[in-house]
Amino acid sequence: MKPNSLPPIILKNKDGGFYLSSSSELDDVYHFILGQAKRFVSAKAAAIYVRNERGNLSQIGLMQDKANAALIAKHVFKSKKSILVKKGTHINPNDAPVSESYIACYLGDELGDMSLGVLVLEGIKHFQNFSEQDLDLINYFSANLNALFKDTVFSEEEPQFFNSLATSVLLLIDNANIHNNNNRLQYFLEEIIRVAVLINTSVDLEHVLVMVMESAKSVFRTEASSLLLLDEKKEFLLFHTVTGEKREEVSKIKVPVGQGIAGTVAVTKQPMIINDAQNDDRVFRDVDKASNFVTRNILASPLIVGDEVIGVIEAINTIDRNNFSQDDIDTFLSFSSACAVAIQKTRLLENLNITNLELKQKLSTLESIFDLGQAVLESHDELGLMSKTLSILTKELSCEDAGMVIIEEKNKNRIQVYARQLGIVRESFFPMFESRLFLSLMESGNPRMAVVTPQLEESFLELEFYTLKKNFLILPIAPRGGNLRAALYVSGKHSAHSFNETDLRMLKTLSSPLAKAYENLRLNQEIITKKSIEKEIEITRKIQNNILPNALIQSPLFDLGVMSVAAKEVSGDFYDFHAFGDEQFSFLVADVSGKSLPAAIFMAMSSSIIRTLSRTTDLSPSELLFRANQLIYEDSQSGMFVTLFLVNYQRKTRTLKFASAGHNDQIWIKKDGSFELLKGKGAPLGVVPHTNYQGGEIQLEPGDILVFYTDGAIEEKSPDGEEYGLERFIDFIIQRRDESSQKIVESVYDDIRDFSRSEEQYDDFTVMILKFAEVTSFEMVKSFDAHPNEIPKLRDFISEHLESKITKPFAFDDILISLDEAATNIVMHSYKDTELQNPKFECKFELMGDKLKIILVDEGKPFDRKKVPKPSVEANLKGERKGGFGVYLMETLMDKVSYEYNGKQNITYLEKIIV
Repeated sequence: MKPNSLPPIILKNKDGGFYLSSSSELDDVYHFILGQAKRFVSAKAAAIYVRNERGNLSQIGLMQDKANAALIAKHVFKSKKSILVKKGTHINPNDAPVSESYIACYLGDELGDMSLGVLVLEGIKHFQNFSEQDLDLINYFSANLNALFKDTVFSEEEPQFFNSLATSVLLLIDNANIHNNNNRLQYFLEEIIRVAVLINTSVDLEHVLVMVMESAKSVFRTEASSLLLLDEKKEFLLFHTVTGEKREEVSKIKVPVGQGIAGTVAVTKQPMIINDAQNDDRVFRDVDKASNFVTRNILASPLIVGDEVIGVIEAINTIDRNNFSQDDIDTFLSFSSACAVAIQKTRLLENLNITNLELKQKLSTLESIFDLGQAVLESHDELGLMSKTLSILTKELSCEDAGMVIIEEKNKNRIQVYARQLGIVRESFFPMFESRLFLSLMESGNPRMAVVTPQLEESFLELEFYTLKKNFLILPIAPRGGNLRAALYVSGKHSAHSFNETDLRMLKTLSSPLAKAYENLRLNQEIITKKSIEKEIEITRKIQNNILPNALIQSPLFDLGVMSVAAKEVSGDFYDFHAFGDEQFSFLVADVSGKSLPAAIFMAMSSSIIRTLSRTTDLSPSELLFRANQLIYEDSQSGMFVTLFLVNYQRKTRTLKFASAGHNDQIWIKKDGSFELLKGKGAPLGVVPHTNYQGGEIQLEPGDILVFYTDGAIEEKSPDGEEYGLERFIDFIIQRRDESSQKIVESVYDDIRDFSRSEEQYDDFTVMILKFAEVTSFEMVKSFDAHPNEIPKLRDFISEHLESKITKPFAFDDILISLDEAATNIVMHSYKDTELQNPKFECKFELMGDKLKIILVDEGKPFDRKKVPKPSVEANLKGERKGGFGVYLMETLMDKVSYEYNGKQNITYLEKIIV
């Protein structure tokens, strides 16, 4: 029977799908395949999940975790993509993590319809997980296995054809081994060529050695590699280049010559392999103890220049195999030779350059000292001195940046920094808590040189991040007899090496004259500016005192409290309020940019414009700010501006209109303890010539509180850098809303000072609080006989209950006159010519807050206001009352008068604001 006429191993079911046939002979072949696959990657278990005639996956082979292996196989069969699953991975989110690593490779055509099954390997011996290289190898094996399945036939009558398949499998296994070895040899040759090119083209020894050791780690597939060099006395091997996770810890260890594997190789000049490091007494245990690392196996080779050993290189812990082999030694010797050549080349170049560098450095030092002396003589201020001096430092020490860090004598909580970066010297300030390294060195007085590593950066605070780049040298300076506490630093050495003792000596040489020059310059500046500052402060204070109101507005409508405290000698904040009679009030808070005399003058100009507009025009807050901005912009030549929040309160309607010019949102605390922020839109005054301002309008109720403030009230910080904040500010006021406004303002200031734990304020503090009076209600009713003798009783009734509550000037007299006229009209006119027996009228008054409403009710003739004649003033002046004058008088003296007839009664309403 010819092979192509025999039934194939891959068959079709009735639905047209492909599957693998099964028999005892084929099962033997499948198990043989699984055994070889396990051997390739040292797997603990293997199975083939083949598609059967029903289209399901059938397992051939044993797995420890059948459930997870089956899930992985189904996933790969469905996706047609091979995968590597690491130990501890969750296959499904709700499932427990897998206890072993898995490789699962697809059998079948990725683009066609022929899907045969999945090859699954479970657990790798001696290691945590399979590697990507293991996955590539098994994937290659599976692809060839799939090709063999497609080209093989099966015959029960001709069992010798199974031998053909077995032979093909053996060829596949050999092919896979050859493929794996070829890949390794090709990779090794590429790395040797790359290392050779690197050594020939680079003069950076540190970079070359790191790249060579990283290459060795990659080629030999190890967890770590290291290069150790002999010290000058040849007593110890010092770790020079280390790769792997424990680089920092290992680099600090010294290995005595003759001890440990590296020490032995240095003496014998012969390479060594240790495949059972845990049970070999020759292994130097101090390395594992210091790094908390477990060394399983070691490959070591000497570094030899001529006949002299200069060091040792090591490869530590194979990753995807158990042992180093003898074949590894020849390969590893290539890397040791490369490292030795690189070191020898660099040392020769360094020796050639040392003499020239020393001569150049001595000459440069003399030039720098001369240049520094010139800078000291020519500089007239601190910034000028620093600009020249730091330029000299960066040039002399061949670095990118330099600077001077100073603890301010007057402000112990702040650090002053002169930093030269990108060729420009800038002055800046940092809080004390934003530095750790500089402060500790200034405290100890010890200099420090270091490379900026990721580990070191973890300890950096804001100042260190701002100043220290790549590598640095810091020298504390504190001249005897002076008050200067400072440190010089240089950062970003241009050469391959970091700063050294020569650089430190140079910095010490230049630091002494610089420190003395800085102190002298600062003292001279203080003497020169002290008198002018004192005079300027005095003028500024006078201007500000003239700007602020002399006394608080006193009104039964509200309780006003205000407090403004300058952070320095003078403040950039101001506030104002004004009463337009008894019906309208305005309030504002503002914050001027800048400080000192120019800011005070700008403040005076701005406040004068706003006061003039608010007191001479009837503009809304938004309109007023629009006009004020135009005027202030015309006079703002210095770039200064003012943020401002302005409100206008109407007493009768209890409405508050507001607008903001770039100021903080202000606070409206309601009677129930809730609050809203009053927001406005618009640029600060003086920034742009034309801009619109959008404000708002709210309805206030008795018991509400308005809080006006500047940013200094909420931006104060604690020693930990935490901001006081708006939320804390509002909560504090709400908790004390039953206290007087002035007491609340003073208490919140004390709380902010306690919070900051500092005698000095971060910014100016200004807070104004308005507490609107609670509503008081009062109601009385009394009936009177409609007789002239009862009118005095009516006046007594009003006086008894209302006189003490009426505080508005002349209001009480206006009410008595109006009631007298109204009652006279009822007695003399309403009941005239009526037949009512015992006529009466009723007087009812209601007091709601500041408003009094009086209601008079009678049952006389209907009153028609339209029929009342207009009064003649001339006739009344002559004593001739011709009617209408009483009604005219009532409507003039009272705020509101109205009349109503309900078909039975006349009802007269009179209203008056009494507070």
